[in-house]
Amino acid sequence: MTRLTLLMLPLAALLAGCEIDNAAYMIENKEHALILNREKPYFWSSEYKLAIVVSRMPTCQRRHVMKPARLTAANVSVFDGGEPNRYLLRQGSRWYAVNTTDCAFAVVEKPAEVPEAIGVFRRKDDVLTFVKSTTAEAEQR
Repeated sequence: MTRLTLLMLPLAALLAGCEIDNAAYMIENKEHALILNREKPYFWSSEYKLAIVVSRMPTCQRRHVMKPARLTAANVSVFDGGEPNRYLLRQGSRWYAVNTTDCAFAVVEKPAEVPEAIGVFRRKDDVLTFVKSTTAEAEQR
């Protein structure tokens, strides 16, 4: 082994535990979607960094950072927002509103009544995926 190879081995070991997962909820087609990005940058990380990509091409596409989530609690539920192109996201006790008309994003208060569930981003068969709802809320618990 060369010196360079020996120096690179510890670096490779540090990066071996990182994970980057993406899952999409296709609203109408591939140009209109909500995409969850979940990243565990190091093997010793105890939480995922989360971001939601709100996309309605060719009008807009934006990536919004969400609060980090514990490795065991990184599910994100998607709900009907009550208006066209508006969706509510629930990450644990945090609520967010997104609008695909202008790719807006905001932290919001918990709604008085939980709206109709559309689905949940979660790990299924060891892969991050979007599971459409009739049972999405039950699966998140």
